[in-house]
Amino acid sequence: MSNPSQMTSNQTEAQKNSFTYYPIALSVMTTVFFMWGFLTCLNDILIPHLKTVFELNYAQAMLIQFTFFGAYFLMSIPGGKIVSSLGYKKGIVTGLIIAAIGAFGFWPAAISSNYYIFLLALFILATGITILQVAANPYVTLLGPQKTSSSRLNLAQALNSLGTTVAPYIGGILILVGASYTLPKDVATAPETVQLISTLENKPITEIQSALAQAKPENIAYALKNIPPFIFNKLPNELLLEQAKRLPPEILGTVLSDTPADQKLFILSNISPEQLDQLPADVLVQSMDNLVTTALSSEKTVMLQKLKLELSPEVKQKMQAYRDDQAKSVQKPYAILGIILLLLAGFVAIFKLPENREQKQTNKDNPHSLKDVFQYSHAVLGAVGIFFYVGAEVSVGSFMINYLTLPDIGRMTEQVAAQYVAFFWGGAMIGRLVGSALMVKLSPRKLLSICAIVNLGLLITTMTSSGDIAVYSIISIGLFNSIMFPTIFSLALTGMGSLTEQASSLIVMAIVGGAVIPFAQGFIADSIGLHHAFLLPLLCYIYILYYGISGAKPRRTLES
Repeated sequence: MSNPSQMTSNQTEAQKNSFTYYPIALSVMTTVFFMWGFLTCLNDILIPHLKTVFELNYAQAMLIQFTFFGAYFLMSIPGGKIVSSLGYKKGIVTGLIIAAIGAFGFWPAAISSNYYIFLLALFILATGITILQVAANPYVTLLGPQKTSSSRLNLAQALNSLGTTVAPYIGGILILVGASYTLPKDVATAPETVQLISTLENKPITEIQSALAQAKPENIAYALKNIPPFIFNKLPNELLLEQAKRLPPEILGTVLSDTPADQKLFILSNISPEQLDQLPADVLVQSMDNLVTTALSSEKTVMLQKLKLELSPEVKQKMQAYRDDQAKSVQKPYAILGIILLLLAGFVAIFKLPENREQKQTNKDNPHSLKDVFQYSHAVLGAVGIFFYVGAEVSVGSFMINYLTLPDIGRMTEQVAAQYVAFFWGGAMIGRLVGSALMVKLSPRKLLSICAIVNLGLLITTMTSSGDIAVYSIISIGLFNSIMFPTIFSLALTGMGSLTEQASSLIVMAIVGGAVIPFAQGFIADSIGLHHAFLLPLLCYIYILYYGISGAKPRRTLES
């Protein structure tokens, strides 16, 4: 028969070898990590959606990320004080409640159809997530033995990556709407369509004219939507206009959605007012949005202004009604998210979990301040690296849907493009797991440098190519982004000792790069076009390469 002291010893030994003391609580916390990853990545869906709803240029649309990540910079210090005052658990509950309030704020924002009210709701939501960032990471380490704290945190971060992976897919279904009309599926495989595509790609203009004159509207529409962009561009504008005048409004709408900007403007400016009035509202709104944010010549800009002035009051009213309906499409998804956040807050609140008293005492006795970090170049340069990395990552993700829908790139609908954004973030999740294994054999600096070099090549390919090559090159960037944030973070903290907390605070504030870089890229896109605006994230990866090769080397360290 075992004595009480032996039983106590066995329990103590079991606790030492356990992964977590609080499995249910850890499950709730991993859900919290999933939710803030989901909410953060949902911005990639909001950007193209609200851009169309409010007739925004790229810079104005990037105010979404500027507002969201600006909250990290403005609210991280107040958030830290809230967590220090309330403790980790109450801090997490507070963050979840504030995020829920922000999510519920999308309902009145949609009713008002005011872009700036959307931004206010987004700032409140981001403030809640900032508090979660400050509190949740260290809190997870309290849920079990110290030796398994890193594993628990990696598990939680993996759920965060899962949230960023599924958000574009689910958000695309719930928020982005499909076209008002799609061609019948059997048109794609019809012999007439296959033959027409072959004629467009391989025959001279005289034979193309004859083939188009004899083809049915559905076959013409499918062929024009599926020939390579360079083939489309070689067709004379007059020939395209002649076919456009033959097509019923709903079929013409499907063609216009995949027509390059110059040809689209020519067709819209030269079809009859009656045919223009009959085009579906979604086609008119999305076509005008595409033209407004395309870098047009001065002559084409004048043509666009004339087209906008010639729109009838009925058409303008139809377009505005469509925009109002689209603004309201975010209400239910964000209301549901708000309810989930409140439920999570309740779940976290009911668990009795340990206070981190030792950490509070350490904070009280620590004589260092944030300015002391600036004596250590590798930490400061690491914070700059986080600024540029988050900025580049958010920029690529933010512009991806608009980029993939370009006629000379992916010629996709926004809904389909959202699924490709899910692959971008899914690649980051997979790369994080692979990268962790590779770091057993490769130094973090070397792996960081390799990933930066690959992403530089992928971005150059993205900027200089079109079609499938451009599509897959930009998606692949996510895979090589994967290890950058945690690697830069850990390299910046090397040898910081008792300054680790201050250095961490500086690095968290540097996440504001997610606000600044996309906003700046928006201005560039409005000036020279979206295709070449990826020059800015290219420069960001050049800095990350420098940090991996040289900047991460500690010139001095503080060991305790």
